Amino acid sequence: MAGGEGGGGERIVPGGEGAGEYEDRGSRFLAWVFPAPAEDDLRRRLEELRAEHPKARHHCWAWFGDASHYRFADDGEPGGTAGRPMLQVLEGSGLVEVGAVCVRYFGGVKLGTGGLARAYAGAVARALDGLPRRVVPAVAEYWLRLPFDLLGLRNEIESLCPTARFDGAYTDQGWEGRVELTVADAARFEQILEEHGAGRARWTRAVD
Repeated sequence: MAGGEGGGGERIVPGGEGAGEYEDRGSRFLAWVFPAPAEDDLRRRLEELRAEHPKARHHCWAWFGDASHYRFADDGEPGGTAGRPMLQVLEGSGLVEVGAVCVRYFGGVKLGTGGLARAYAGAVARALDGLPRRVVPAVAEYWLRLPFDLLGLRNEIESLCPTARFDGAYTDQGWEGRVELTVADAARFEQILEEHGAGRARWTRAVD
């Protein structure tokens, strides 16, 4: 499956929640699409919607974390007629870290496997219409160690690499910890350490 990764490794994720509705022969399919960085986020929203729609016959869902992490469920509908079509719509949307829930109010007429697949996919597609999207820049992570006399480099890094975030602690030799910043700032970060680290600043970049 393809994922919602743009150039440079950034991720495209939902910037909010969208809702859509699809009707066919009396059955109503209500869908919601929302941010879900983890499967647990999907399940929390699913439980909320179960509580809000207790009389719906089915509460089907799909979660697309990325090309390697995805799940779906038909919740009693014939296999392959609900969760998988929903997942395919999410996968084709260009988004990652996205969840969808679709509830069905049965209208008394069976729609057949093709009709169900079209309905669940159609409801999710309508929920995606107008959904705001947000680009999350690709991030690089480093382990950094600075002796006390080079602690001023932190100020220089923060000034020239505005996305840098430090998470560490002081030791008896200086400071060490994790530095996270966008890939766009990574080359400048390394240049600062190479030019002003006096050969004593130590850093290692985590494997992407």
